[in-house]
Amino acid sequence: MRKTLKHLAVGSLLIFGTTACADLEVLNQNDPDAARSLATGGDVVSLVGGSYNSWFYGNYSYFSAGLALSNAVFQHNAPWANAGMEKYGRIPRIAFINSVADGEYNYMTRAWFYSYRAIAAVADGLKSLQREEISSAITADEAASVKAFGKFVQGMSHATIAVLYAEGFAVDETTDLLEPQDPLTYAEMMDAAMAYFDESISLSQGASWTLPLEWMRAPLTGPQLARVAHSMKARYRAAVARTPAERAAVNWQAVIQDIDAGITSTFIADYDDYNGWSQDIWGYTTYPYWSQLAYFIYGMADQSGNFQLWNSTPLAEKSYNIGGKDILIVTPDKRFPQGSTVDAQRLAPGTHFRTNRATGAETGYTWARPDRGVWRWSWYKHNRGEEYWNDMAMDLPEIRIEEMNLLKAEGLFRTGNQAGAAALVNPTRTAAGLSATDGSDTNTSCVPKLPDGSCGGFFEMLKWEKRMETVATGPLGVGWYFDARGWGDLWKDTFLNLPIPCTEAQVLQLLPCKTYGGPGGEMGAALSTYKWNGEG
Repeated sequence: MRKTLKHLAVGSLLIFGTTACADLEVLNQNDPDAARSLATGGDVVSLVGGSYNSWFYGNYSYFSAGLALSNAVFQHNAPWANAGMEKYGRIPRIAFINSVADGEYNYMTRAWFYSYRAIAAVADGLKSLQREEISSAITADEAASVKAFGKFVQGMSHATIAVLYAEGFAVDETTDLLEPQDPLTYAEMMDAAMAYFDESISLSQGASWTLPLEWMRAPLTGPQLARVAHSMKARYRAAVARTPAERAAVNWQAVIQDIDAGITSTFIADYDDYNGWSQDIWGYTTYPYWSQLAYFIYGMADQSGNFQLWNSTPLAEKSYNIGGKDILIVTPDKRFPQGSTVDAQRLAPGTHFRTNRATGAETGYTWARPDRGVWRWSWYKHNRGEEYWNDMAMDLPEIRIEEMNLLKAEGLFRTGNQAGAAALVNPTRTAAGLSATDGSDTNTSCVPKLPDGSCGGFFEMLKWEKRMETVATGPLGVGWYFDARGWGDLWKDTFLNLPIPCTEAQVLQLLPCKTYGGPGGEMGAALSTYKWNGEG
């Protein structure tokens, strides 16, 4: 049945009124009052310039799905019910509850509504820019930067819908909201996103203008924006895959080409919580009183047998101490604390991770709510980036160069260039004190050491480096989830994506509202690559 896309904009606006921290009027250009509402060139510039902040809020705020996904994929773990962390990190997994009556519904659907808020703002702005009284009131550079930036935001927003939701709608300034439209699949949504990115690149790469800092917290020149867009294309093209088969079928040559045309150093943005730019996924993931590192992934650094002991223990008995033995990660990987005792590790924190700082420090903090699973409890915290919580205003990486290098390594691996892939894996691996790889499955350091006790082969070494170097970055601040989905590493029955939010589906008459994941549910992850003890 064909539906009218007009309902999408109207339905989203109704939801915005109940979820937004600050209202942003999204105009229907068929309404004669629209022209009066965007009366000046400055109005248009402000509307499009503020669109990225809407997208950012839907992806990186505390109120997004990022913290729940981070727990689901073991990037960090917390026993708290806040933001869906406990619920959607629960073992066994549960299905997504697609109902506004559920306490976590707004968190899990925020990226949908704020992506469409950004899309609508850009569409209204670009359409208004076609009016002579608007275009003549701003400079040529302002007009050009608004167009290029608008296309970039359209790419980011459609790509977000594509990676997180099963379906969506492609909407821009050319869309006739009175014409009936069908939902697009996530693959079709990603095709639309790629096209918007390409438009932005075409408009940016030779430009002489510079974006205002407040637009995306980085004063990018046109050519710099084009490079960022290439890198985002690579990131999202790979992230859209739902299964290992889909990940293998990604156009890896295109990914490699975009990486080569993309950023040449880590892209840094000046995030400032006090001015509407709070990167809460980073903040809460690394905040020591909320965050601990369950052993499912991080334990694979261990060489002492502690991780294998922990894994072989029944789920209800897994904890930071088993039978009087502290479950410490003893590893040559210098990103982790060094030593074989708690006291030794406290004196020798790793570059990325550390142990608790004082005896009993966890009691009442993250060693809490045993009824929610003591398997969440561990000795370990994030060490890199935790200072953000103290200031809530600092430069943070939006795209690490290591992410691009290791994504390219995966592309080279999948296209048969083992040596080229190894050359990109080795810099972070050897810097961490681990053995170099020649692209074969030889792993002298035996990091990662898999749950079955075997040393991970080359692809596992590549995955390890990608995880260790990209904590709290990537789509929704949890690139781990999208990588694990495509690698087949999600815990069994974790949802592979989310459905169209039920409040939207009701307006669109796309009923019944769908749900995914949970035991026996549609779009739930198969048994993981790692086959952890207790997974099923």
